[in-house]
Amino acid sequence: MAHTPRKQIQVELEKVQKEILGIGPMRSGQIGQVYTACQKPGCKCIDPVNPQKHGPFYKLSYKRRGKPTTQFIRPQFLEQVRDQIAAYHRFRDLTDKWAELAAELARLDLEDARSNTPKMRWPEEP
Repeated sequence: MAHTPRKQIQVELEKVQKEILGIGPMRSGQIGQVYTACQKPGCKCIDPVNPQKHGPFYKLSYKRRGKPTTQFIRPQFLEQVRDQIAAYHRFRDLTDKWAELAAELARLDLEDARSNTPKMRWPEEP
């Protein structure tokens, strides 16, 4: 990030914080489509000439505490889950921006502290 005045960084940081507060329900993960074969005798899914699998079924894959988890999503809830995933990605982007702005403020604070502190010299060896 270029050298931006402290006040501008603080204003931008407040905008990020307000936007984070406005994010609604969120969840992490990815949605995938699954097609299955039930293996019942006579079903179209195991037809040797033209098999037609059942589906699509939608599944949400995510990790909680390092453990991979899968949850099937009914079609009527698919759009809602996609919106929640998009909200989570927005949240991640905003927290990354928050960290970047906070680091820039900390850098400016350190520069100010250095410029206001008298320079110390190492003692000369005898």
